[in-house]
Amino acid sequence: MKKYLLVLILVFLSNNISASALNCWKNHTKKPTSFVLAMGANTKGLKMSNFDAVSFAKGIQKRFRIPSSNICVLKNVKRWEFEYVLQRLAKLVHQQDQVFIYFSGHGTKLVDHSGDEKDCYDEAFVTVHYSGKGMEFLSDDAFVYLVNKIKTNKILTVIDTCFASGLLRGACQHTKSKFWSNKQKHKKCRTRRTFQPTLKGILYPAAKEDQAAWELRDGGLFTSIFIKNMKKYPSFSLKNIYRMTKKEVTAFIYKYRCKNTF
Repeated sequence: MKKYLLVLILVFLSNNISASALNCWKNHTKKPTSFVLAMGANTKGLKMSNFDAVSFAKGIQKRFRIPSSNICVLKNVKRWEFEYVLQRLAKLVHQQDQVFIYFSGHGTKLVDHSGDEKDCYDEAFVTVHYSGKGMEFLSDDAFVYLVNKIKTNKILTVIDTCFASGLLRGACQHTKSKFWSNKQKHKKCRTRRTFQPTLKGILYPAAKEDQAAWELRDGGLFTSIFIKNMKKYPSFSLKNIYRMTKKEVTAFIYKYRCKNTF
């Protein structure tokens, strides 16, 4: 009976993982190589997250001359797809390979039940519900666990989303905030001194833990500037490009009087 239920569960999950997720890196180039995973989720009013994912993948592909067979772009990514492709990377990637992971969409905070967060909340990605309607969430704990299973330290993660809760930042001209917070409150919270693993590789976030990211008419503010700088300065390291991007984002926000961005 248990085996029968397990089969039903696996069939159910596979039917809710899109064909694009199942086909990711199906004919990938042999090692040593590079892999790109770019995901977007147009949830709760966002319109350009999928566009951001495509733009980032194209920018990285051109800069590092990565074959198309090693590129995976998932639009309106679902949580099961998110988890599935990271698990697939853990099976494909070797120690000498490099991996680029990107996500654009909403970020939120969920009540921390493990007790490892000082503010009593876990940050989380907002993904599209498996039915295609509504939203689901992937916690940072789950994300770190899945990424750290990948067998290389050459991982660059770029996240254009905010991980914040509380007050909505003031709206700028022609912009809307990627900030989204669930209204769930957690009055009683006990933190524990538990080991909290660090995300493997390098992280380039669009905003800090208590800050917002922004979407413009042409795409995410952070992503648009990051890609523009990659094209403009092909000889610069991504580290320098990230620093330049942060400064430009700060200047843009202050120009429109949106404070506390970086």
